[in-house]
Amino acid sequence: MSQPTDIADALGIVEGFRVRVVGDSVEQTSLLDPLPEGVETFDHHVHDLDACLILTDDAAALAEHLDEVLPELGSVEHVWICYPPRDLDEQQMADTVSEYGWDVSHPVPLDETWSAVRLALT
Repeated sequence: MSQPTDIADALGIVEGFRVRVVGDSVEQTSLLDPLPEGVETFDHHVHDLDACLILTDDAAALAEHLDEVLPELGSVEHVWICYPPRDLDEQQMADTVSEYGWDVSHPVPLDETWSAVRLALT
């Protein structure tokens, strides 16, 4: 199994999911390629999402993404922040997310550079 498929598996992204992908660059969002067959991706809010993935390596950009995205995601089961640990401090990220009423899980390594934390409403 290729690394990207392992990434989709680690994030719980399966065939037929509707996924909002929020990223700062094509390089970041390409981390997810290829996604399982039949996965639809969106760069804007749509109804009936199965997942939302926020990819960032910058604390200020993360806060902007959270301002935009989190109010729309109360019923979305799979919400993840994907980040390079060398660029974002896990505790700072958890503190920022908690300001929005969300908690973060323990980090899940995605590859040699990126990790992810799953968000849940508190």
